[in-house]
Amino acid sequence: MRIAAKGFACIILTAVVTLSPALGCGRRASHTRAPASPVEEGPSIPLPEWAPENPSPEFLRAARVLKPWPEERPAEEDLAQRAVEERYRLTLPVAWELFGALTDAQMERFLSTKEIRLPVKSLSEKQRLTLDRWFDAWRDAMQGEGQYPDWLVVLYKTGAREDLSNVDVGFDSAGRRVHICFWVSLPNGDSLRLGNGIADI
Repeated sequence: MRIAAKGFACIILTAVVTLSPALGCGRRASHTRAPASPVEEGPSIPLPEWAPENPSPEFLRAARVLKPWPEERPAEEDLAQRAVEERYRLTLPVAWELFGALTDAQMERFLSTKEIRLPVKSLSEKQRLTLDRWFDAWRDAMQGEGQYPDWLVVLYKTGAREDLSNVDVGFDSAGRRVHICFWVSLPNGDSLRLGNGIADI
């Protein structure tokens, strides 16, 4: 299953057998601004224009690794596309927080291998709460956009158990694009990958 939008939304919901490549996106958007206040740890860094007013430590940690997509606004007359992009931006802060909630070892693994997979059942309490917040943020932002279904519904339809005990969550990267990803383990031994882009690296 693949669902892709033009422009910023650049969403991929791809189901593939493990080890099969399935990556790609369309036009990208977002630009950076200077932070309103200095980062507590280390030198200040530019933050995306959609960054929270008071970013969490996890968001700031992610911002040291991830790069927002360069600004590329759709044509003024493409009001529908602009609306989708605005909705999609609302999902990014929590996605970055989830990335920033990785442990030091998990972050190092991602940076060295360009992939980190964590069984949902093994997530720390903070990581699981942030994942649940991301599901909620996606549902709230994208409701009414039929081509962008509720992520939990998608996972259940592809074979995820209700408690997500057969699902891994994490991040991968091909080239510069970073995706939040889910891998659903099926009874026949296959693994289906689903994901969408959240940043560059």
